[in-house]
Amino acid sequence: MLLTSLLLLLLAAALHAITNVLIKKARDKLAFGWWMLCAFCVPGFPVLFFIPQTKSIGWLFVVASGLLEAIYFFSLSRAYTYGDLSLVYPLARGSAPLFVLLWAVMFLQERPTRIGLLGILFVVTGLYFIHLPSLKDWKRPLAGFRVPAVRWALLTGLLISLYTAIDKKGVFYFSPWVYLYLILFVFWLALSVQWLVPERRTALLTEVGLDRSLLPVMGAALFGTAGYAFVLIAMKLTPVSYVSPVREISVVMGAWIGIRFLGEPGGRLRIIAAAIVATGVLLIALGG
Repeated sequence: MLLTSLLLLLLAAALHAITNVLIKKARDKLAFGWWMLCAFCVPGFPVLFFIPQTKSIGWLFVVASGLLEAIYFFSLSRAYTYGDLSLVYPLARGSAPLFVLLWAVMFLQERPTRIGLLGILFVVTGLYFIHLPSLKDWKRPLAGFRVPAVRWALLTGLLISLYTAIDKKGVFYFSPWVYLYLILFVFWLALSVQWLVPERRTALLTEVGLDRSLLPVMGAALFGTAGYAFVLIAMKLTPVSYVSPVREISVVMGAWIGIRFLGEPGGRLRIIAAAIVATGVLLIALGG
């Protein structure tokens, strides 16, 4: 893996973790997501008038990715409604590399090296244990499939893998920044159906009411879109089966933010799990 790609993905991971903290703390997460996208899409609207001609299949990738992003955000919002950041985030982000690797091998004809596969294993293993209070509870993620938050988190991981595989192909039909704007514009339009439901209109207006600061929305829009752009750039340089696992370092960052600023529990096991993830990132970088 090129050093440039690695640095871009690590920065994207940090921005993604911060964005998820802001989403988790939102009063209504779907409403927050709409305003977050609005803060990005409205100023960037002139981009739509300067899009170069491309093949029709490029637009299919844009629409498919944007719609999957909308479903992903709904799933993520439900997961955060039912569960804590330290539970949902590791499961959603940690399960995605397994799905991405499967899609990359099946449809993109990519063949990760043995070192790369070992790195993916390390990352997934670390993410599996990162939120456990002790090794005695190692079966807790497996026993927790009956918990709604876990099911929604795993569905979120599946959706992440799908739009990641689509973006790997779609980004070759547009520049990364144009492609990013287009898929987020489709994403925003899909979430706009909320305005047709009276209860959702109330939630949307309340989320940015007089008693609410716009800084979290603006921050999430800036951090989230910048992080995604860095990922798309890295995708042009690196196999997609490596991109997704390196992004999962954001889970370690998110765990640290949760412990340091949100008062979530942590301990030695979480530190060890974080070290396992970091080792996996290094192996993926060496094997790229």
